[in-house]
Amino acid sequence: MTRATSCAVLALSVAVCAPDARACHNGVELRVVPLTRTVSEAATALADDHPERAVTLAGRAIRRIRGERPNARNRHLMNRAKRILALAAVRLDGGVDTEHLVVAAGARPEDRQAALRWALGVLEHAFAGDGGPAATAAYAEALARFASQRARARTLLAGLAARDLMPDASGYRALAALEEGAARERALAGCRARAGARAARVCQVPAAGEG
Repeated sequence: MTRATSCAVLALSVAVCAPDARACHNGVELRVVPLTRTVSEAATALADDHPERAVTLAGRAIRRIRGERPNARNRHLMNRAKRILALAAVRLDGGVDTEHLVVAAGARPEDRQAALRWALGVLEHAFAGDGGPAATAAYAEALARFASQRARARTLLAGLAARDLMPDASGYRALAALEEGAARERALAGCRARAGARAARVCQVPAAGEG
Protein backbone atom coordinates (compact mmCIF):
# COMPACT_ATOMS: atom_id res chain seq x y z
CA MET A 1 0.00 0.00 0.00
CA THR A 2 1.43 3.37 -0.95
CA ARG A 3 1.79 6.20 1.53
CA ALA A 4 -0.93 8.17 -0.24
CA THR A 5 -3.31 5.22 -0.01
CA SER A 6 -2.47 4.74 3.66
CA CYS A 7 -3.27 8.37 4.35
CA ALA A 8 -6.56 8.07 2.51
CA VAL A 9 -7.55 5.03 4.56
CA LEU A 10 -6.62 6.80 7.79
CA ALA A 11 -8.66 9.84 6.79
CA LEU A 12 -11.65 7.63 6.01
CA SER A 13 -11.26 5.89 9.38
CA VAL A 14 -11.33 9.26 11.12
CA ALA A 15 -14.46 10.25 9.24
CA VAL A 16 -16.21 7.01 10.14
CA CYS A 17 -15.22 6.90 13.79
CA ALA A 18 -15.37 10.51 14.91
CA PRO A 19 -16.67 12.02 17.08
CA ASP A 20 -17.82 9.16 19.27
CA ALA A 21 -15.64 6.61 21.01
CA ARG A 22 -16.14 3.75 18.56
CA ALA A 23 -13.94 0.77 17.68
CA CYS A 24 -13.07 0.81 13.98
CA HIS A 25 -12.85 -2.33 11.89
CA ASN A 26 -9.06 -2.21 12.08
CA GLY A 27 -9.15 -2.29 15.89
CA VAL A 28 -8.03 1.32 16.32
CA GLU A 29 -10.28 3.37 18.61
CA LEU A 30 -10.44 7.09 18.01
CA ARG A 31 -12.02 9.57 20.39
CA VAL A 32 -12.63 13.16 19.34
CA VAL A 33 -14.72 15.12 21.82
CA PRO A 34 -15.72 18.58 20.55
CA LEU A 35 -14.68 21.46 22.76
CA THR A 36 -18.25 22.68 22.94
CA ARG A 37 -19.31 19.34 24.41
CA THR A 38 -16.51 19.37 26.98
CA VAL A 39 -17.45 22.87 28.14
CA SER A 40 -21.14 21.96 28.24
CA GLU A 41 -20.36 18.87 30.31
CA ALA A 42 -18.36 21.04 32.70
CA ALA A 43 -21.33 23.38 33.08
CA THR A 44 -23.64 20.43 33.71
CA ALA A 45 -21.30 18.99 36.33
CA LEU A 46 -21.24 22.32 38.15
CA ALA A 47 -25.03 22.65 37.97
CA ASP A 48 -25.34 19.13 39.38
CA ASP A 49 -23.14 20.15 42.33
CA HIS A 50 -20.09 18.20 41.23
CA PRO A 51 -17.45 20.98 41.26
CA GLU A 52 -14.51 18.56 41.18
CA ARG A 53 -15.66 17.12 37.86
CA ALA A 54 -16.38 20.63 36.60
CA VAL A 55 -12.76 21.59 37.34
CA THR A 56 -11.46 18.54 35.48
CA LEU A 57 -13.56 19.21 32.38
CA ALA A 58 -13.14 22.98 32.33
CA GLY A 59 -9.39 22.61 32.82
CA ARG A 60 -9.23 20.11 29.98
CA ALA A 61 -11.09 22.52 27.70
CA ILE A 62 -8.88 25.47 28.60
CA ARG A 63 -5.70 23.49 27.89
CA ARG A 64 -7.05 22.44 24.50
CA ILE A 65 -8.11 25.95 23.58
CA ARG A 66 -4.67 27.30 24.48
CA GLY A 67 -3.20 24.94 21.89
CA GLU A 68 -5.53 26.01 19.11
CA ARG A 69 -5.61 29.00 16.80
CA PRO A 70 -7.32 32.04 18.37
CA ASN A 71 -10.73 32.85 16.91
CA ALA A 72 -14.08 34.17 18.09
CA ARG A 73 -15.44 30.69 18.87
CA ASN A 74 -12.44 29.71 20.96
CA ARG A 75 -12.46 33.02 22.83
CA HIS A 76 -16.10 32.46 23.72
CA LEU A 77 -15.41 28.91 24.89
CA MET A 78 -12.36 30.04 26.85
CA ASN A 79 -14.35 32.69 28.69
CA ARG A 80 -17.12 30.23 29.46
CA ALA A 81 -14.70 27.55 30.67
CA LYS A 82 -12.88 30.06 32.88
CA ARG A 83 -16.16 31.16 34.48
CA ILE A 84 -17.06 27.54 35.20
CA LEU A 85 -13.60 26.90 36.67
CA ALA A 86 -13.83 30.04 38.77
CA LEU A 87 -17.23 29.20 40.25
CA ALA A 88 -16.09 25.65 40.92
CA ALA A 89 -13.08 27.07 42.77
CA VAL A 90 -15.42 29.16 44.91
CA ARG A 91 -17.56 26.13 45.75
CA LEU A 92 -14.43 24.15 46.61
CA ASP A 93 -13.30 26.93 48.97
CA GLY A 94 -10.30 27.71 46.79
CA GLY A 95 -9.21 24.10 46.48
CA VAL A 96 -8.10 24.49 42.87
CA ASP A 97 -4.65 24.86 41.36
CA THR A 98 -5.35 27.71 38.94
CA GLU A 99 -1.98 27.28 37.23
CA HIS A 100 -2.33 23.60 36.38
CA LEU A 101 -6.16 23.71 36.28
CA VAL A 102 -6.74 20.77 38.60
CA VAL A 103 -8.42 20.15 41.95
CA ALA A 104 -6.08 20.80 44.87
CA ALA A 105 -7.86 19.38 47.92
CA GLY A 106 -4.72 19.69 50.02
CA ALA A 107 -4.00 23.30 49.11
CA ARG A 108 -2.49 25.53 51.78
CA PRO A 109 -4.67 28.32 53.21
CA GLU A 110 -2.69 31.00 51.37
CA ASP A 111 -3.06 29.11 48.08
CA ARG A 112 -6.80 28.78 48.66
CA GLN A 113 -7.03 32.52 49.21
CA ALA A 114 -5.07 33.16 46.03
CA ALA A 115 -7.40 30.86 44.08
CA LEU A 116 -10.44 32.62 45.53
CA ARG A 117 -9.04 36.01 44.58
CA TRP A 118 -8.45 34.73 41.04
CA ALA A 119 -11.98 33.37 40.90
CA LEU A 120 -13.42 36.64 42.18
CA GLY A 121 -11.58 38.52 39.43
CA VAL A 122 -12.91 36.22 36.72
CA LEU A 123 -16.49 36.38 38.00
CA GLU A 124 -16.35 40.12 38.61
CA HIS A 125 -15.31 40.61 34.98
CA ALA A 126 -18.18 38.43 33.81
CA PHE A 127 -20.62 40.34 36.04
CA ALA A 128 -19.42 43.68 34.69
CA GLY A 129 -19.90 42.51 31.12
CA ASP A 130 -23.18 40.69 31.63
CA GLY A 131 -25.03 41.59 34.79
CA GLY A 132 -27.69 38.93 34.23
CA PRO A 133 -29.01 36.72 37.05
CA ALA A 134 -26.51 33.88 36.52
CA ALA A 135 -23.50 36.22 36.38
CA THR A 136 -24.79 38.16 39.39
CA ALA A 137 -25.34 35.05 41.51
CA ALA A 138 -21.91 33.65 40.62
CA TYR A 139 -20.21 36.94 41.46
CA ALA A 140 -22.09 37.14 44.75
CA GLU A 141 -21.02 33.59 45.67
CA ALA A 142 -17.41 34.64 45.16
CA LEU A 143 -17.88 37.86 47.16
CA ALA A 144 -19.34 35.85 50.04
CA ARG A 145 -16.00 34.08 50.49
CA PHE A 146 -14.49 37.37 51.73
CA ALA A 147 -15.69 38.70 55.09
CA SER A 148 -15.46 42.31 53.96
CA GLN A 149 -17.71 41.61 50.96
CA ARG A 150 -20.45 39.50 52.55
CA ALA A 151 -22.86 42.39 52.96
CA ARG A 152 -22.64 43.17 49.26
CA ALA A 153 -23.02 39.48 48.40
CA ARG A 154 -26.18 39.31 50.50
CA THR A 155 -27.60 42.43 48.83
CA LEU A 156 -27.06 40.98 45.36
CA LEU A 157 -28.49 37.56 46.21
CA ALA A 158 -31.44 38.93 48.18
CA GLY A 159 -32.25 41.19 45.24
CA LEU A 160 -32.37 38.22 42.89
CA ALA A 161 -34.57 36.27 45.29
CA ALA A 162 -36.95 39.18 45.80
CA ARG A 163 -37.47 39.50 42.04
CA ASP A 164 -37.71 35.72 41.58
CA LEU A 165 -34.61 35.79 39.40
CA MET A 166 -32.38 33.40 41.33
CA PRO A 167 -30.88 31.16 38.63
CA ASP A 168 -30.49 27.95 40.62
CA ALA A 169 -30.51 26.18 43.97
CA SER A 170 -26.89 27.11 44.61
CA GLY A 171 -27.78 30.80 44.64
CA TYR A 172 -30.37 30.19 47.34
CA ARG A 173 -27.86 28.07 49.24
CA ALA A 174 -25.35 30.93 49.16
CA LEU A 175 -28.02 33.36 50.34
CA ALA A 176 -29.09 31.05 53.17
CA ALA A 177 -25.49 30.98 54.42
CA LEU A 178 -25.59 34.77 54.72
CA GLU A 179 -29.00 35.06 56.37
CA GLU A 180 -30.44 34.36 59.80
CA GLY A 181 -33.84 33.49 61.19
CA ALA A 182 -36.86 33.65 58.90
CA ALA A 183 -34.85 34.99 55.97
CA ARG A 184 -32.51 32.02 56.20
CA GLU A 185 -35.45 29.61 56.23
CA ARG A 186 -36.96 31.29 53.16
CA ALA A 187 -33.67 30.94 51.31
CA LEU A 188 -33.42 27.28 52.32
CA ALA A 189 -36.98 26.69 51.13
CA GLY A 190 -36.05 28.25 47.79
CA CYS A 191 -33.00 26.00 47.59
CA ARG A 192 -35.02 22.88 48.31
CA ALA A 193 -37.67 23.82 45.76
CA ARG A 194 -35.05 24.29 43.04
CA ALA A 195 -32.93 21.29 43.99
CA GLY A 196 -35.79 18.80 44.12
CA ALA A 197 -34.52 15.28 44.78
CA ARG A 198 -30.99 16.64 45.26
CA ALA A 199 -32.02 18.95 48.13
CA ALA A 200 -30.57 16.86 50.95
CA ARG A 201 -27.14 17.11 49.33
CA VAL A 202 -27.27 20.52 47.68
CA CYS A 203 -28.96 22.57 50.41
CA GLN A 204 -26.58 21.87 53.29
CA VAL A 205 -25.28 25.25 54.48
CA PRO A 206 -23.16 26.48 57.40
CA ALA A 207 -24.47 28.99 59.90
CA ALA A 208 -24.34 32.64 58.87
CA GLY A 209 -20.81 33.97 58.88
CA GLU A 210 -19.12 30.55 58.89
CA GLY A 211 -18.92 29.74 55.21
